[in-house]
Amino acid sequence: MERKKDLEKLSLYFLIIMFTVGIIGHSFNPLLNLMLHLTPFTLLLTGAVVLYHYVYEDSIKIIGILLLIYVITFFVEVAGVETGIIFGNYYYGEVLGLKLLGVPLIIGFNWTLIILGAYVISIRITRNSFLIASISGLIAVVFDYSLEPVAIKLKYWVWEGDIVPARNYLAWFIIAFFSALILTFSGFKNKRYIAFYYVIIQFIFFLILSIAL
Repeated sequence: MERKKDLEKLSLYFLIIMFTVGIIGHSFNPLLNLMLHLTPFTLLLTGAVVLYHYVYEDSIKIIGILLLIYVITFFVEVAGVETGIIFGNYYYGEVLGLKLLGVPLIIGFNWTLIILGAYVISIRITRNSFLIASISGLIAVVFDYSLEPVAIKLKYWVWEGDIVPARNYLAWFIIAFFSALILTFSGFKNKRYIAFYYVIIQFIFFLILSIAL
């Protein structure tokens, strides 16, 4: 048990260092292009570190659940880009790496981690499934609110008229709500904080960059 706590602590330090370097790099103009090119790899690496703490304990079951959430969120994004109905009219730039059907593959991965982080703190607050899902949805919306200004400036994606529609935030809530229900009904109860720390660190990262850029 002590070894697991130490490993989680080391992972937290790693995440703090990675995103601190990211803040400095994004804020220092000569390094900005390098930071942008590294963005999908950084998200993949830091996300993998977080997932390790859940997968190595819960193995195949949690892999299947998280893969399901990845597929759902990815194809919701595909539908969103194609129709403009779900989030509003937008398209992805080139910063987030390899795309399939107009959506970067890393997007579903980060969606999954944000939902997982929101969920693991929600299950510490309440045991009611509806409240767990609702809190998870609210956390996801607050996260996206901090993300959007930076994502627009860095061309992660482009909104029509450079305006984020209100339905984008509604969509975030609904997607996170039902994804959290999937986790709840699966019986997943791993309460390790590292996924929530990941959400908080990214939230602070985007909050600082929204001021610095």
